[in-house]
This record gives sequence, C-alpha cells and structure tokens, in this order.
Amino acid sequence: MTTTTLRNSLGLALYLLVVLGFMGCNSSDIPTDSGIAEWLGETVDSSQFAPVDGSHELTFPTDHGSHDDFMTEWWYITSVLKTDAGREFGVQFTIFRRALAPDSRSENLWDSGQVYMAHVALSDVARRKHYDEERISREHPELAGVSTNPFRAFVENWSVSSISGDFSPLSLRFQADSFAVDLRMSQTKSIVLQGENGYSVKSPEHASYYYSIPRMSTEGSLTIGKRSYEVVGLSWMDREWSSGLLGRQYEGWYWFALSFEDGRDLIFFSLRDRETGMDSNRMASWIEVDSTTTPIARDSWSVKPTRYWKQWPVEWELSVKDSRFVVSAKFENQEMNTRISYWEGIVDIRKGTSVIGSGYMELTGYQ
Repeated sequence: MTTTTLRNSLGLALYLLVVLGFMGCNSSDIPTDSGIAEWLGETVDSSQFAPVDGSHELTFPTDHGSHDDFMTEWWYITSVLKTDAGREFGVQFTIFRRALAPDSRSENLWDSGQVYMAHVALSDVARRKHYDEERISREHPELAGVSTNPFRAFVENWSVSSISGDFSPLSLRFQADSFAVDLRMSQTKSIVLQGENGYSVKSPEHASYYYSIPRMSTEGSLTIGKRSYEVVGLSWMDREWSSGLLGRQYEGWYWFALSFEDGRDLIFFSLRDRETGMDSNRMASWIEVDSTTTPIARDSWSVKPTRYWKQWPVEWELSVKDSRFVVSAKFENQEMNTRISYWEGIVDIRKGTSVIGSGYMELTGYQ
C-alpha cells in the first residue's frame, strides 16, 4: 500500500483521533482553532508520563531521536535565505510528536500510541506572501517517525535527515501543494544546552529538556509554483521535549532566535501570564562566535512590543544591557493557518537605521 493510499484511507479517522487525543475533550468541544496551551496538554493529566526533573544528562546522537515516554516533543528548524540577487525568503519546518497515552509501546506497527504533526511554511519577502501547510499521521514506518542512526525525522515525504553517518550535514526536503524546499544544512557551532545543561525550567511545576543548534550554514533551492530559486543562508534548529511544558497560569509565549552579522547569535523567550498578560520566567543568552554561551541576567534585558498586526506584536524594542535594537517582521502576515494558531516568521534586527542581522520570531497565545 502506498503512502498516499494510507493517508487517504486513514485521514478523517486519524484526524479525529489526534484532535481528541491532543485536547482531551469531546468532539462537540473541539474549537475551530486550538491554542498552543491545549495542544501542549494543559487540560490533560500528564502525571503518568516521564517527568522532566533534571536527572537526564543529554547525550548525542541519542537525544536527537524521539523520547516516547514524554508526552510532547518537537524538531524545529527555521532558515533565513537569500538568492544571489538579494531576494529574501524564510523557511519553517516543524515536526511535533504527541503521545496519546503514557504506555504507547506495541509490537503491532498499526497500534502505535505516538502521533506526529508537521508544519511547513515559506515566506516570500519580496511578494509579502506566506505559504503554509500541515500534515498529521500516526507513527508507522511508512507514514511518520524518528530514527537516530542515521538521524531521520519525517511525516510522509516531508523530512529532515542526516546525509552521512554523522548527524551533520542535514537534508531538509518537503513538497507542499504550492511550494517546495530542498536544503542542505551544515553545523558551524556547537550544540547549545538551554537552561541548566539542557534542563529548562518554565515554572516551579513545569520544565523541558531543550537544546539548540544555531547558525547552520545552508544552501539549496526553493520552488514556488513553477519557479525555482537557488538560495544560501543560515538555519536554526531547536529540540525540546516535556511532559508538561505549559501550566494553566500561562497562555503562551514569545520566542526569538536572532543571528547578527558579527557572528553572534541571541535567543530569548518568555512565557505570558494568562491573567496579567505580563512576562514570566524570561530567559536570554548570547551565543558567541566560538559557541561560548553566556546567559543574560533578567534585569539586564527587556523587550516591549511597539507595533501590532491584528493581535500579533510584529515589532519590538529590545534592550540588552546598554544596547538598543528594533526587531521587526519582514512583513506582517506570517500567521500559520494550521490547527494550532500561532505566528511564525522572518524578522530583521536594526540598530539605529542599520540592519545588523535577521532571524525568526514565534508568538503564541495572543488570541
């Protein structure tokens, strides 16, 4: 049976299974657009899943693979790209894994308790056009899954995989209805363990294991309709898994991954309190040219939105110690029209009138 046949035959039943499993609700309660909090299991009892308690020491390449005892996990890649003529594009590729039950193991390949959802997107800055698509599949060797040796994460024919026996370089390939991406990404900096050696505390009751691979040298091609573009640029990979990432007191977060022209990278994010809308559990780090990572004290940086599109803050003033920056969306409508409602798009970094870098911004919970 082909992958296409499998997808068509399982489509509706699997979609309902995923929605019911993800949100822990009756079919009559399913919202048209779910927020990130529901998907991350805010309304689900996660106590029977593996805990994130800081006892796990991250090791590679093992931790590039899946962690099925934990409830939620993702493999996330963004790319900032240009043609030789300077035309700019952004690419997003994310695979989410969700365990429907604490004990999901089965000898029957069709009885997996793991469900995968993939989001892909392409931002065409010149045309101010954002394309996106979503696929959902139960884990199966022909449908979706993750392997470690060699590394491969895929949903149908959308995949990121190691090209050789080593983890890097990686091949990122997907074909959506109206656009396609074929990229080769090579690691240039060391793996960054977020938080305390990869143990990232979100609140007293919630944490994740979290690492990043910034500034991967990238080259390849993009296709929109019948036209193809050769591109080069930088990619950022984030990996995170948890059994309870977002507490009931939080409605979402903002997250930025920024690459500066001087070779440094900056990551910062914060959860947002449901009642006050204020920042909570903020984190920021500089990643130097030599991969040295320096956490930034909470009282040494601040960020505030200065311009909105719909409900989304698309321009921000960022202060890091004595430096002031403006981070702006390359264009406003980079909203993901997927089951999970969020904004994910390419941004630039300005200091005064000069553009000094670029990156990606993610916004959730601003409904």
